[in-house]
Amino acid sequence: MNYPDILLLNQRFGAAGRIAFRSGEAGLPIVSLAGKYGACEVSLYGAHVLSYTPAGLGPVLFLSKRSAFEPGKPIRGGIPVCWPWFGPAAEGSGNPLHGFARIMQWDLCATEYSGEATEIRLSLADSELTRRMWDFAFELKVCIRLEQCLTLELVTENRDTRALDFTQGFHPYFRVSDISAVSVQGLDGATFTDHPSPEVKHQHGALTIQGETNRIYTPEKNEIAIRDGKLKRATLVTFSGTRNAVVWNPWAERIKTFGDLAEDDYTRMLCVEPVNRGDTSITLEPNERHTLSMSIQAKLM
Repeated sequence: MNYPDILLLNQRFGAAGRIAFRSGEAGLPIVSLAGKYGACEVSLYGAHVLSYTPAGLGPVLFLSKRSAFEPGKPIRGGIPVCWPWFGPAAEGSGNPLHGFARIMQWDLCATEYSGEATEIRLSLADSELTRRMWDFAFELKVCIRLEQCLTLELVTENRDTRALDFTQGFHPYFRVSDISAVSVQGLDGATFTDHPSPEVKHQHGALTIQGETNRIYTPEKNEIAIRDGKLKRATLVTFSGTRNAVVWNPWAERIKTFGDLAEDDYTRMLCVEPVNRGDTSITLEPNERHTLSMSIQAKLM
Protein backbone atom coordinates (compact mmCIF):
# COMPACT_ATOMS: atom_id res chain seq x y z
CA MET A 1 0.00 0.00 0.00
CA ASN A 2 1.38 3.40 -0.99
CA TYR A 3 1.09 6.13 1.62
CA PRO A 4 1.20 9.90 0.99
CA ASP A 5 4.41 11.74 1.83
CA ILE A 6 4.22 13.10 5.40
CA LEU A 7 6.31 16.20 4.60
CA LEU A 8 4.00 17.12 1.74
CA LEU A 9 0.91 16.52 3.87
CA ASN A 10 2.22 18.90 6.52
CA GLN A 11 3.15 21.50 3.93
CA ARG A 12 -0.22 21.39 2.19
CA PHE A 13 -2.68 20.55 4.96
CA GLY A 14 -0.88 21.17 8.27
CA ALA A 15 -1.15 24.17 10.60
CA ALA A 16 1.26 24.89 13.44
CA GLY A 17 -0.19 23.89 16.79
CA ARG A 18 -3.47 22.72 15.27
CA ILE A 19 -2.97 20.09 12.52
CA ALA A 20 0.11 17.86 12.25
CA PHE A 21 0.82 14.68 10.27
CA ARG A 22 3.20 11.85 11.23
CA SER A 23 3.95 8.26 10.34
CA GLY A 24 2.46 5.82 12.79
CA GLU A 25 3.01 2.10 13.25
CA ALA A 26 3.84 0.29 9.98
CA GLY A 27 4.06 3.71 8.32
CA LEU A 28 0.31 4.41 8.52
CA PRO A 29 -0.22 8.18 8.15
CA ILE A 30 -1.80 9.79 11.21
CA VAL A 31 -3.02 13.33 11.74
CA SER A 32 -3.27 15.07 15.12
CA LEU A 33 -5.97 17.70 15.52
CA ALA A 34 -5.83 20.17 18.41
CA GLY A 35 -7.92 23.08 19.62
CA LYS A 36 -8.95 24.87 22.78
CA TYR A 37 -11.48 22.14 23.59
CA GLY A 38 -9.17 19.14 23.28
CA ALA A 39 -7.26 16.92 20.86
CA CYS A 40 -7.76 13.82 18.74
CA GLU A 41 -5.79 11.61 16.37
CA VAL A 42 -7.05 10.15 13.10
CA SER A 43 -5.55 7.44 10.90
CA LEU A 44 -5.99 8.04 7.17
CA TYR A 45 -6.12 4.26 6.94
CA GLY A 46 -9.77 3.54 7.58
CA ALA A 47 -10.65 7.21 8.31
CA HIS A 48 -10.29 5.88 11.83
CA VAL A 49 -10.33 8.08 14.94
CA LEU A 50 -7.68 6.63 17.25
CA SER A 51 -8.00 8.90 20.28
CA TYR A 52 -10.03 11.76 21.69
CA THR A 53 -9.06 13.71 24.80
CA PRO A 54 -11.22 16.69 25.79
CA ALA A 55 -9.43 19.54 27.59
CA GLY A 56 -9.21 18.84 31.32
CA LEU A 57 -10.31 15.21 30.98
CA GLY A 58 -8.63 11.88 30.32
CA PRO A 59 -8.87 9.82 27.11
CA VAL A 60 -12.45 9.00 26.09
CA LEU A 61 -11.70 6.18 23.63
CA PHE A 62 -10.25 2.72 24.20
CA LEU A 63 -7.50 1.49 21.83
CA SER A 64 -6.19 -2.05 22.23
CA LYS A 65 -2.49 -2.43 22.89
CA ARG A 66 -2.65 -5.61 20.80
CA SER A 67 -4.25 -3.97 17.78
CA ALA A 68 -2.81 -4.69 14.36
CA PHE A 69 -1.61 -1.64 12.44
CA GLU A 70 -1.06 -3.14 9.03
CA PRO A 71 -2.74 -3.10 5.61
CA GLY A 72 -5.70 -5.44 5.28
CA LYS A 73 -6.37 -5.67 9.01
CA PRO A 74 -8.73 -3.50 11.05
CA ILE A 75 -7.57 -1.36 13.95
CA ARG A 76 -9.08 -2.57 17.23
CA GLY A 77 -10.55 0.31 19.22
CA GLY A 78 -11.04 4.00 18.59
CA ILE A 79 -13.89 4.64 16.14
CA PRO A 80 -14.00 2.23 13.18
CA VAL A 81 -16.18 3.12 10.18
CA CYS A 82 -18.22 0.04 9.25
CA TRP A 83 -19.44 0.18 5.62
CA PRO A 84 -21.07 -1.05 3.30
CA TRP A 85 -22.20 -3.78 5.64
CA PHE A 86 -22.37 -3.87 9.41
CA GLY A 87 -21.59 -7.28 10.86
CA PRO A 88 -20.65 -10.40 8.89
CA ALA A 89 -20.42 -10.34 5.10
CA ALA A 90 -22.57 -12.60 2.97
CA GLU A 91 -21.93 -16.24 3.85
CA GLY A 92 -19.24 -17.80 1.67
CA SER A 93 -18.07 -14.47 0.20
CA GLY A 94 -14.82 -14.39 2.13
CA ASN A 95 -15.27 -10.64 2.57
CA PRO A 96 -14.24 -8.90 5.80
CA LEU A 97 -16.38 -8.39 8.87
CA HIS A 98 -17.99 -4.93 9.04
CA GLY A 99 -17.19 -4.05 5.43
CA PHE A 100 -14.07 -2.76 3.72
CA ALA A 101 -14.11 0.98 4.51
CA ARG A 102 -12.14 0.45 7.73
CA ILE A 103 -9.31 -1.38 5.94
CA MET A 104 -8.85 1.02 3.02
CA GLN A 105 -6.54 4.00 2.62
CA TRP A 106 -8.71 7.13 2.34
CA ASP A 107 -7.94 10.27 0.35
CA LEU A 108 -7.37 13.52 2.21
CA CYS A 109 -9.62 16.25 0.80
CA ALA A 110 -9.17 19.22 3.11
CA THR A 111 -8.38 20.51 6.58
CA GLU A 112 -9.76 23.64 8.23
CA TYR A 113 -9.48 25.40 11.56
CA SER A 114 -10.87 28.39 13.39
CA GLY A 115 -10.93 29.65 16.94
CA GLU A 116 -13.66 27.16 17.78
CA ALA A 117 -13.05 24.07 15.62
CA THR A 118 -10.48 21.92 13.84
CA GLU A 119 -11.63 19.72 10.98
CA ILE A 120 -10.45 17.11 8.50
CA ARG A 121 -12.35 15.74 5.50
CA LEU A 122 -11.59 12.40 3.85
CA SER A 123 -13.07 10.48 0.93
CA LEU A 124 -13.19 6.97 -0.51
CA ALA A 125 -14.47 5.98 -3.97
CA ASP A 126 -15.04 2.65 -5.66
CA SER A 127 -12.04 0.97 -7.24
CA GLU A 128 -11.13 -2.33 -8.82
CA LEU A 129 -10.44 -3.68 -5.34
CA THR A 130 -13.76 -2.57 -3.82
CA ARG A 131 -15.71 -3.83 -6.83
CA ARG A 132 -14.36 -7.33 -6.28
CA MET A 133 -16.07 -7.23 -2.88
CA TRP A 134 -19.08 -5.04 -3.69
CA ASP A 135 -19.83 -4.22 -7.31
CA PHE A 136 -21.22 -0.69 -7.06
CA ALA A 137 -20.00 2.82 -7.89
CA PHE A 138 -20.03 5.09 -4.84
CA GLU A 139 -18.34 7.94 -3.03
CA LEU A 140 -17.95 8.09 0.73
CA LYS A 141 -17.04 11.26 2.59
CA VAL A 142 -16.10 11.53 6.23
CA CYS A 143 -15.86 14.81 8.10
CA ILE A 144 -14.25 14.73 11.57
CA ARG A 145 -14.68 17.96 13.52
CA LEU A 146 -13.11 18.74 16.88
CA GLU A 147 -14.86 21.46 18.87
CA GLN A 148 -16.75 21.36 22.18
CA CYS A 149 -17.62 17.83 21.14
CA LEU A 150 -16.13 15.41 18.62
CA THR A 151 -18.41 15.04 15.60
CA LEU A 152 -18.22 12.52 12.76
CA GLU A 153 -20.31 12.64 9.60
CA LEU A 154 -20.39 9.80 7.07
CA VAL A 155 -21.97 10.72 3.72
CA THR A 156 -22.72 7.99 1.17
CA GLU A 157 -23.46 8.95 -2.45
CA ASN A 158 -24.74 6.44 -4.98
CA ARG A 159 -22.79 6.99 -8.19
CA ASP A 160 -24.10 3.84 -9.81
CA THR A 161 -26.93 3.42 -12.31
CA ARG A 162 -28.71 0.99 -9.97
CA ALA A 163 -30.23 1.32 -6.52
CA LEU A 164 -27.67 0.76 -3.79
CA ASP A 165 -28.52 -1.16 -0.58
CA PHE A 166 -26.18 -1.05 2.39
CA THR A 167 -25.83 -1.19 6.15
CA GLN A 168 -23.32 0.82 8.16
CA GLY A 169 -22.28 2.13 11.53
CA PHE A 170 -19.81 3.98 13.68
CA HIS A 171 -18.30 1.48 16.15
CA PRO A 172 -16.77 3.60 18.94
CA TYR A 173 -14.93 1.86 21.76
CA PHE A 174 -15.34 3.94 24.91
CA ARG A 175 -12.75 3.73 27.64
CA VAL A 176 -14.19 3.02 31.09
CA SER A 177 -12.57 2.67 34.50
CA ASP A 178 -14.25 -0.66 35.24
CA ILE A 179 -17.26 -2.05 33.44
CA SER A 180 -18.85 -2.81 36.84
CA ALA A 181 -18.90 0.95 37.60
CA VAL A 182 -20.72 1.90 34.39
CA SER A 183 -24.37 2.49 33.61
CA VAL A 184 -25.91 3.40 30.25
CA GLN A 185 -28.61 6.05 30.40
CA GLY A 186 -31.18 7.06 27.79
CA LEU A 187 -32.47 3.57 27.03
CA ASP A 188 -35.35 3.41 29.52
CA GLY A 189 -38.47 2.34 27.63
CA ALA A 190 -36.53 1.50 24.48
CA THR A 191 -37.20 -1.65 22.50
CA PHE A 192 -34.25 -3.93 21.77
CA THR A 193 -33.26 -7.31 20.43
CA ASP A 194 -30.60 -9.36 22.16
CA HIS A 195 -28.44 -10.95 19.45
CA PRO A 196 -28.92 -13.58 18.09
CA SER A 197 -32.56 -13.76 19.27
CA PRO A 198 -35.12 -11.86 17.14
CA GLU A 199 -37.43 -11.46 20.15
CA VAL A 200 -38.26 -7.79 20.84
CA LYS A 201 -37.86 -6.77 24.48
CA HIS A 202 -38.19 -3.54 26.46
CA GLN A 203 -35.51 -1.87 28.56
CA HIS A 204 -36.53 -0.84 32.08
CA GLY A 205 -34.29 1.73 33.73
CA ALA A 206 -30.58 2.18 33.12
CA LEU A 207 -28.56 -0.59 31.52
CA THR A 208 -25.69 -2.16 33.45
CA ILE A 209 -23.31 -4.62 31.83
CA GLN A 210 -23.16 -7.92 33.72
CA GLY A 211 -22.25 -10.37 30.97
CA GLU A 212 -21.76 -10.64 27.22
CA THR A 213 -23.92 -7.93 25.65
CA ASN A 214 -24.84 -7.49 21.98
CA ARG A 215 -28.11 -5.58 21.79
CA ILE A 216 -29.69 -3.40 19.11
CA TYR A 217 -31.70 -0.61 20.74
CA THR A 218 -34.25 1.82 19.35
CA PRO A 219 -34.21 4.57 21.99
CA GLU A 220 -36.95 7.18 22.25
CA LYS A 221 -34.36 9.93 21.70
CA ASN A 222 -31.11 9.71 19.76
CA GLU A 223 -29.09 10.37 22.90
CA ILE A 224 -27.29 7.81 25.04
CA ALA A 225 -25.07 8.58 28.01
CA ILE A 226 -22.33 6.39 29.51
CA ARG A 227 -21.95 7.21 33.21
CA ASP A 228 -18.73 6.07 34.87
CA GLY A 229 -18.94 6.18 38.66
CA LYS A 230 -15.21 5.73 39.27
CA LEU A 231 -14.09 8.30 36.71
CA LYS A 232 -17.04 10.52 37.71
CA ARG A 233 -17.50 11.19 34.01
CA ALA A 234 -20.52 11.14 31.73
CA THR A 235 -20.03 10.66 27.99
CA LEU A 236 -22.98 11.70 25.84
CA VAL A 237 -23.41 10.08 22.43
CA THR A 238 -25.90 11.80 20.10
CA PHE A 239 -26.61 10.66 16.55
CA SER A 240 -28.77 11.21 13.47
CA GLY A 241 -29.41 9.33 10.24
CA THR A 242 -30.62 6.26 12.12
CA ARG A 243 -32.90 5.27 15.00
CA ASN A 244 -30.77 2.33 16.13
CA ALA A 245 -27.74 1.89 18.36
CA VAL A 246 -25.84 -1.26 19.29
CA VAL A 247 -24.50 -1.73 22.82
CA TRP A 248 -21.69 -4.30 22.84
CA ASN A 249 -19.26 -5.83 25.28
CA PRO A 250 -17.74 -9.29 24.63
CA TRP A 251 -17.27 -10.19 28.32
CA ALA A 252 -14.86 -12.75 29.72
CA GLU A 253 -15.41 -15.81 27.53
CA ARG A 254 -16.10 -14.22 24.15
CA ILE A 255 -13.08 -11.92 24.39
CA LYS A 256 -10.78 -14.96 24.34
CA THR A 257 -11.66 -15.40 20.65
CA PHE A 258 -10.15 -12.00 19.77
CA GLY A 259 -6.41 -12.13 19.16
CA ASP A 260 -6.12 -8.35 19.23
CA LEU A 261 -7.63 -7.90 22.70
CA ALA A 262 -6.22 -8.83 26.10
CA GLU A 263 -8.37 -11.19 28.15
CA ASP A 264 -9.28 -8.47 30.66
CA ASP A 265 -9.86 -5.68 28.14
CA TYR A 266 -13.62 -6.22 28.41
CA THR A 267 -13.44 -4.54 31.83
CA ARG A 268 -11.99 -1.36 30.26
CA MET A 269 -14.27 -0.83 27.24
CA LEU A 270 -17.86 -0.44 26.15
CA CYS A 271 -19.18 0.10 22.62
CA VAL A 272 -22.24 2.26 21.90
CA GLU A 273 -22.67 2.28 18.13
CA PRO A 274 -25.10 4.25 15.93
CA VAL A 275 -25.95 1.86 13.09
CA ASN A 276 -28.14 1.45 10.04
CA ARG A 277 -29.11 -2.20 9.90
CA GLY A 278 -32.28 -4.27 9.88
CA ASP A 279 -35.25 -1.93 9.63
CA THR A 280 -32.94 1.10 9.28
CA SER A 281 -30.92 -0.31 6.36
CA ILE A 282 -30.45 2.22 3.58
CA THR A 283 -31.50 2.11 -0.07
CA LEU A 284 -30.22 4.94 -2.30
CA GLU A 285 -31.33 5.54 -5.85
CA PRO A 286 -28.70 6.83 -8.32
CA ASN A 287 -27.25 10.21 -7.22
CA GLU A 288 -29.00 10.10 -3.83
CA ARG A 289 -27.09 10.65 -0.58
CA HIS A 290 -27.43 9.62 3.04
CA THR A 291 -25.70 11.08 6.10
CA LEU A 292 -25.01 9.25 9.34
CA SER A 293 -23.63 11.50 12.09
CA MET A 294 -22.44 11.06 15.66
CA SER A 295 -21.27 13.50 18.33
CA ILE A 296 -19.38 12.62 21.51
CA GLN A 297 -19.14 14.97 24.48
CA ALA A 298 -17.63 14.07 27.85
CA LYS A 299 -18.16 15.97 31.10
CA LEU A 300 -17.40 15.49 34.77
CA MET A 301 -20.43 14.43 36.79
